[in-house]
Amino acid sequence: MAFDYDVIIIGSGPGGYATALRTSDLGLKTAVIEMKDVVGGTCLNRGCIPTKAYLTAAHTLHDAHRANNWGIDISVNSVDMSALKQAKDKTVSGVVKGLSQLMKARKIDIIHGQGSLIAPHRVSVCDGEDSREFSANHVVLATGSYATELEGFEFLHADAQTVREAIADKKVPILSSDEALDIDIMPENVVIVGSGTIAVEFANFWNSLGVNVTILLRKDTVLSRWDSHISSVVMRTLKRQGINFEFHSKILSAESGDVTFSVTSEKDGAVVQKTIPADFVLCAIGRSPRTDFDWYKNAGIKLDAHGFVVTDDYGRTSLDNVWALGDITGGHLLAHEAFEQALTVSESIAGIPTRIVDTHTIPEVVFGIIDAVSIGYTKNQAEALDYIEVEETVVPQLSNPRVAMMGSNGTTVIVSAVDPHTNTRIVIGIHMAGPSASELAGAAREIIQNRIPLHDAANALFAHPTISETLGESLLKADGRPLNLR
Repeated sequence: MAFDYDVIIIGSGPGGYATALRTSDLGLKTAVIEMKDVVGGTCLNRGCIPTKAYLTAAHTLHDAHRANNWGIDISVNSVDMSALKQAKDKTVSGVVKGLSQLMKARKIDIIHGQGSLIAPHRVSVCDGEDSREFSANHVVLATGSYATELEGFEFLHADAQTVREAIADKKVPILSSDEALDIDIMPENVVIVGSGTIAVEFANFWNSLGVNVTILLRKDTVLSRWDSHISSVVMRTLKRQGINFEFHSKILSAESGDVTFSVTSEKDGAVVQKTIPADFVLCAIGRSPRTDFDWYKNAGIKLDAHGFVVTDDYGRTSLDNVWALGDITGGHLLAHEAFEQALTVSESIAGIPTRIVDTHTIPEVVFGIIDAVSIGYTKNQAEALDYIEVEETVVPQLSNPRVAMMGSNGTTVIVSAVDPHTNTRIVIGIHMAGPSASELAGAAREIIQNRIPLHDAANALFAHPTISETLGESLLKADGRPLNLR
């Protein structure tokens, strides 16, 4: 049977476009269906790239405020939020344009419209009133995710002008990260509901602009699933920056320029209500898979209880020659996890040897004035999984000259255990909080991914003086032979 394409991919986010780039590189005729006007998905347009653009501005402000520590007289007169948004948009536009040109150079067809799987090997694309059908030997589903709504509250999914008007009228709109990224006015008071990556990154950004930020936490810390040493460092840093926290809290209402919430005492269970001013609320409680299209059910694609597509280790779904990857398959819902899945799926389709994605070694990264990174297992997780002779080494970063001269702080945690197959101690977890820690995630991941013995990992040489030495010194400490540490 002749097909229009070897591979059709529904969705052009990180998983979708990376699959397209790899399959085309392998000589397979490839098309990507994208329902938006531009490629790149959430990551490039409404996630990773725009938030990091804003955090780059936050770092610039942070450094300017600290300039007098070095005898440099700098004053920040104002922040033009409209100009800042334009700079962010320019960054996003440049990245998206670059991806479009790369896909064109690889001879990948981009078809705009709402894609759906209507039968084995057949997809439909609706663009307004127009509908077209295409056939492919393989179909890859990469429809991504969307911000999860808070029960009892609805997002104001609207353009920037409508959001501005709602703020001006003191309606205290509930926003997802999509709308929050398009705000072009300077808010005075922002309430964030959530404790994960999105909540922490937006808190860092708005706080750097001088906005009063309050985070409502369901528990008593941010990054509650992370290593406790790392979450504690992040919490202390955010508090030191002036961000307010309300623990064991629940939002009750958002109206008339105020947010009302309840706080439950951990000691006696007593509940009190508080009210604080707010221009808007950012709801950042997680993301849900975009598998709620009727065609998922009609096509017979197996989903789990949470709506994620069920796949095998290579990305195969319950339907022959239909594959899935990215946020719709669960895991960490991270772009770089989707990149790795894309290689596995593409190479499996091409019938060449590949490796499965080791999800427990995918780096989780939170960006901010200090970054946080988590790879592998925490001590508690390792012990629960019956690892042998688990050890945890906690190393403050203040002894690092670069960290000290930046006036920053941080902590590195090395988790190691004995490998029963080789009877050598290996690194099974690396967790870091500190300046530019995100740049060390790749090196840390390779140590864990390749099961490098701790003694060998500690022999790695990091240039002096660099922040990367925080990882090297921590590995030496874990190996019982610290050099510049006690």
